[in-house]
Amino acid sequence: MPDPISTVKSSAGRPWYSPIALLQRLILYALIAYLTLCVYLFFAQNSLLYPRVATGAVLPKEKAIKIAHLVGLIPWDRTVPGSDAPQGYIRHDFTQSASRGTVVVFHGNGDWAWARTDYVAAITQRGFRTFLYEYPGYGGRPGRPSEATIVPDAQALIRSLDQAGYGPVYVWGESLGAGVAASVCADPALPVHGLVLLTPWDNLANVGYSLYPYIPVRWLLVDKYNSIANLEHFKHPICVIRSTQDEIIPPTLTLNLFAHLPEPKKMIEQEGYGHNDWPRSPELPWWDDVLNFIAPERALAKK
Repeated sequence: MPDPISTVKSSAGRPWYSPIALLQRLILYALIAYLTLCVYLFFAQNSLLYPRVATGAVLPKEKAIKIAHLVGLIPWDRTVPGSDAPQGYIRHDFTQSASRGTVVVFHGNGDWAWARTDYVAAITQRGFRTFLYEYPGYGGRPGRPSEATIVPDAQALIRSLDQAGYGPVYVWGESLGAGVAASVCADPALPVHGLVLLTPWDNLANVGYSLYPYIPVRWLLVDKYNSIANLEHFKHPICVIRSTQDEIIPPTLTLNLFAHLPEPKKMIEQEGYGHNDWPRSPELPWWDDVLNFIAPERALAKK
């Protein structure tokens, strides 16, 4: 009587336990696991890129405004028709005259706009108004953040500030905000007169590749944030600020971005600092170097 186990064959006519059959099964299981990971990353990418929304850290509008008041800021809700949700936060004296114009700040993905009072302190004392833009889904704003929702909303804000007489308008972006700022400034007709990119990448796909080198990130990404392509035709000063020990954005990506940016451009290096610990004190001279470069015709004399 034949052994029943030996009669079990694979689809190729070999026993299921033969080395070739086992190898085929392992390859199949690995392929399934790989495809499962790709599918997971595709559907999870918004949560990975905008973690404040993903972690449920979205604040009710009333609570966000209350916290902003505690740090000396008030909400701005004048741009989106029919909405009283804060599009950003400003100081109470924002509408008063400022000799050098307005700087619109796009923060990183782990922040809220009202938490970035360091920008307000440093930029305002140098003669600019400071507008801390808030992303949809963050800091009391309804909606869901994405390149498709943020960019037209921010462009409408910049146009409204310029039309209301708060220009010239300059744009400052940090980390994710640098990608947002570049996408916003891709429109050559937008009234932006200078741009600052702090700890930026060249292309979000390259950041993804550095984290997941065996995943086809370029095919999976919905939000592209391709800063090189977006700034190809930008005609105004661009200042890039690079932390030499950046542990999140590979230094080669920042350097590649700078190499491809049009003139006029300037690189400032924060030697020995990482992605999130760069020096923030408003008294430091590097703030003057940056702002005097993007607004040279309105530069303040150094003390």
